[in-house]
Order: sequence, then structure tokens, then C-alpha cells
Amino acid sequence: MTRKTMFHCLTSAIVIVGMVGMAQAATDACIDCHTKISRSQVKDWQISRHADNDVSCIECHGDKHKDGKDYKQAVLPDEKFCAECHQDQFDQFSTGKHNFGWTSLNALPAAHLAPDELIEGGRGCGGCHNMGIKTEAQKKELRGKGYRYQNNSCDECHTRHAFSKTEALNPRACQQCHMG
Repeated sequence: MTRKTMFHCLTSAIVIVGMVGMAQAATDACIDCHTKISRSQVKDWQISRHADNDVSCIECHGDKHKDGKDYKQAVLPDEKFCAECHQDQFDQFSTGKHNFGWTSLNALPAAHLAPDELIEGGRGCGGCHNMGIKTEAQKKELRGKGYRYQNNSCDECHTRHAFSKTEALNPRACQQCHMG
């Protein structure tokens, strides 16, 4: 190995270690703040496989959110984002019946006459029929109406931050929508 090659390898290693250190510092800052304001989110993440595999806050939410004033800068990942690491699960969902909840709701002629709060909100029809991969235009329309958290079907069965497979397979998770 030449000196030049060794230098490049060493420089690359230092940069990578520095980036890992910066990511860890950012995650520590997220955890410090959110332990004070939303402790259960932190606890859910700490017991998750994401935490076990060093998937930090900024890997899913970006690094633009720094304090309570800029919370809207935090990325709220959608199914396509989750698919970057969970392609098999995304493929199963996108070809399954649960992907059609949103489409089915919007296909009903009466849905367009109902109040937005009943359709897009967490109550009423939209509470269950929110599920389904939305187009970018549909997401933009929902965000325009103030529905920031209605963009990811993954967190319909896997609660945010824990994203537990065991939890999603528990019949009680299904009962949130399938009430009988």
C-alpha cells in the first residue's frame, strides 16, 4: 500500500468517525430535549430495533429541527422513506388490501360531502381509512389543511418510535380499526 493510499484510507476513516460522532451528538441532543417534553417517544425508541441498530433520530427525521420553534422542520417519514430499509415490508403492504383504505374512502361519492375533520382527521372514517399510500398531490393537500401526521401508513399498526413487529401482530392493534 502506498503512502498516498494509506493517507486517503486514514482520512476517510477519520471523516467517517467524525460523522458518526456528530450523528451521536445530534441524537443525544434529541434525546435530552425529548426526554423532557415527550418521554414516551424516547422510551419507545430506546426499546426498538432501530435503537439496537444505531438508527438515530436524524436518520429518520433529518437534522433541521433544533428546538420547539422549528418543529415543523422535522421530517415525518412516509412509507417510501421506510422502504429504503424495509423494502420487503413495503412491497407486502403496497400489494395488500390495507393499502386501499384511503382510495376506497375517497371513491365514495358521499366522502367529498363530509366535513374534512371526519374524513382526514383521526376520528370518524378517516381514523381507519387513512391507511394507504397517498400521492404527493394528496399529501400536499392534507398538509395544506393542517394534517401533518396523516402521511404514513406504517405507523397505523406499528406505533411511532417503537415500530414493533410483535405489537403490530397483536390482535389488539387490529381492533383499532376492525371493531366488529
